[in-house]
Amino acid sequence: MAAALAAAWFFVAVILVPAAQAGFFSFDLKDEKELGEKFNALIRARMPIIEDTEIDDYLNGILQRLVKAKAPMPWPIKLSVINNNAINAFAGPAGYVFVFTGLLLHMDHESQVAAVLAHELGHVSQGHIAKRLREMQVLSVGQVIGMLAGVLLGQATQKSDLGAAVAVGSQAAAAQTYLKYSRDDEREADQVGMNALVSAGYRPQGLVESFEIMQRLKWLQGAGDIPTYLSTHPGLPERMSYLKDRVSKMPPAVLNRKDNDAAFKRAQTLVRARYTDAKNAVAYYQKLGDKLTCLDKLGLAIALSRSVQDLRQAKSAFEAALACAPNDSLFLREAGRYFSKIRDFARAKTLLETAVRQSPGDIDCLFEYGRLLAQEGNYRAAIPYLDRVVMRVPDNAELRTIYGQALGQAGDLFHAYLNLAYAGLYENNPRQMLFQMDKAKSMAKTDADRRELVRLEETSKTRMKLLGKSIFQ
Repeated sequence: MAAALAAAWFFVAVILVPAAQAGFFSFDLKDEKELGEKFNALIRARMPIIEDTEIDDYLNGILQRLVKAKAPMPWPIKLSVINNNAINAFAGPAGYVFVFTGLLLHMDHESQVAAVLAHELGHVSQGHIAKRLREMQVLSVGQVIGMLAGVLLGQATQKSDLGAAVAVGSQAAAAQTYLKYSRDDEREADQVGMNALVSAGYRPQGLVESFEIMQRLKWLQGAGDIPTYLSTHPGLPERMSYLKDRVSKMPPAVLNRKDNDAAFKRAQTLVRARYTDAKNAVAYYQKLGDKLTCLDKLGLAIALSRSVQDLRQAKSAFEAALACAPNDSLFLREAGRYFSKIRDFARAKTLLETAVRQSPGDIDCLFEYGRLLAQEGNYRAAIPYLDRVVMRVPDNAELRTIYGQALGQAGDLFHAYLNLAYAGLYENNPRQMLFQMDKAKSMAKTDADRRELVRLEETSKTRMKLLGKSIFQ
């Protein structure tokens, strides 16, 4: 795993074990389940999570294809995507998998992305995570707590290298020794991952190629701000050698497999155009000149739309992209988002209505269309669309705010205040959350309303505890 994983385990261990507990701790399946849930909540609270249907569904599709090809997994796999340039993916406890956008951005083929994920699933299926945590019995809780501030509250969310936030000193060094996967763990994850990769129908060369890309980028950047997934992996040259040897002995039918990169290119385009530096993205596409594909034209349009100075140029770029792929729901969705931004609501509505019809499960389409209806004052029509989005993405503060405002305008004041309270919670604003919660309490009329308030209080207590804050004192 990358250094980011080692950093993550420091604060994960603290969450699992109450500070008042003395001495050492054990670790069983029940602990891992609880730890996974808290680990997931904390990562999602602290890191910039991307909720984009095109990207999430693409990566989930790869994961499920790999899981189907493996022996039964000990946990259901649950995915989150972190907006960070690190070439990284890591499996947390209890099957929580996190993929950094840098992995999509820097790979050349889907088989290479799948290979990294297959390796991570190998750690899950072989129980390496649980084994490392059991071995941490030799560390006292006090030692782990001493590292929490440096790991979690240091520079982890400011630097592109999340692993650079690892605490220093003898305690940190000792903990990292226990938390790193061993050479045997990595070799086993390589072998099990390769089995899954091949069984799932991917090119086996993808695993070696992904390692090579990571190594090359590390050398080009001098191991500086662009971290590599393999920066802390032991025995990399040896591992790459035995993997190449294993691949060379595979039958021609396996070796001659071809990549199908259509979905990969769509997800990669979105990552580059929407989630990297806008100027760099524009420059990337402009360098392609007359070699722009339809997807490239969409990427250029999205990148231009992120800059106020380039909004007019973005319009012609979106028109060119739509002319290239007039019936593609992704193109319609992104163009609709743009025309809504420049307040051409009639054009935006036409585009988004078509996109929703074509992709009724696209959460981003539903959100943009629901928000547009709310902006028009058609709140009752907007609510069903926003309601579906909240069910899929419950911890998004912007969504909760728009949803709450629509509910209020439609006359449902209790749920309006309730959702505005959730918005305050998810933007880490306890004062705003409590203010809106008090308003919701004054509007509660039924037992169902009061049960929803209890759930809000429980959720807020858990979240504030994870973030090291106290909200009900």
